Amino acid sequence: MARTEHRKKILIIGQGVLGGDVLDFLLQSGADLEVTVGARDPDRALHRVNLARYTAMNLGFSNAVDIVSIDLMNVEATAERLLRIKPDIVFNATTLHSWWVITKLPQDAFKRLDEARGGIWTPMHQVLIRRLMKAVRLANCDAVVVNASYPDVVNASLAAEGLAPAVGIGNIANAVPGIRLAAAHMLALPPASIEIRFFAHHYLSYRMPSTGGTDGAPYHLSVYANGLEVPREEIDHAALFSLVAGRFRRVKGLAGQSVTASSATAMLLALARRSGDVVHAPGPFGLVGGYPVRVSPDGLLVDLPANLSLDEAIAINRECQRYDGIESVDDDGTVRFTDMAAGVLNEVLGYELHAFRPQECEMRAEELAAHFAQFARANGMPDARAS
Repeated sequence: MARTEHRKKILIIGQGVLGGDVLDFLLQSGADLEVTVGARDPDRALHRVNLARYTAMNLGFSNAVDIVSIDLMNVEATAERLLRIKPDIVFNATTLHSWWVITKLPQDAFKRLDEARGGIWTPMHQVLIRRLMKAVRLANCDAVVVNASYPDVVNASLAAEGLAPAVGIGNIANAVPGIRLAAAHMLALPPASIEIRFFAHHYLSYRMPSTGGTDGAPYHLSVYANGLEVPREEIDHAALFSLVAGRFRRVKGLAGQSVTASSATAMLLALARRSGDVVHAPGPFGLVGGYPVRVSPDGLLVDLPANLSLDEAIAINRECQRYDGIESVDDDGTVRFTDMAAGVLNEVLGYELHAFRPQECEMRAEELAAHFAQFARANGMPDARAS
């Protein structure tokens, strides 16, 4: 008699903008899943969960959703929850610094701070996922952990402590649909016939769709049409990227958050199916930057084109991360900022920080949050918080 596969259990931790949107997509996917939401405030989370269930029911789906209290700062209690739930997949949708907070600053203040790029917020992105991974290890939990909190850098830093999540979401994945649409347009083919293999750090996947250029940041892109690689000379990348930021430009900011949520959902569903799907994602195996990842029954694999080695892909991402303000992630997990990023941090926020070890992330996050709050108040945001 054939063995029946059990329904996959997905635990979503966090019910903010991203966690709520991912819940929406999962419940509307029709996948046969057991879904649990973990939140610090279960009563508040209930309203968001009910919204997701209402919407799914309108579309013909009626999955139940369990809600549990989880405070990631309490490692022991989180470990106990994991032992009770026994999830197959854990999705971390928490951070101490939501990316959109600085966009609420007045334009001049935002531009001054944004010159440091996204890497300066790494300590605040690292705190909660580090606590979660400690709980996973304490519970001896074999769930696949998917991290949404700046996985391009955070996953690599945590790898030094044996705490790396399996993979991340978003970032590089968010640029993939635009590139496929632009390539299909250039080749006069339907988008479904186009596949790509794209390797780049957060900076490029964030910047290129807005500006149409790479600012010199390195990357690798292979384009395939109907399963065959398109020769590099037949598809001009400058024209391709210009199309992404032009004809195929999308709504950005919070209104465009569904792209990140859908990329996360694609990874979660691929992990539940284990049928060989290729999903672009940052931070697999604790690597810096973004890669195409094949999700097979045997696990995750970086899906390399014929003309690129893994060492070359890693080197591209290590160079590309400097454009995001990250000089390096050392073997011991120390995150080093570029001189430019550290200079902006000091000049704009009055905070001097050039590097930090993973064990220091909580202290550095607290200091950084305090300096940002002071800067935000001075620029007309009296109730500014980092998340």
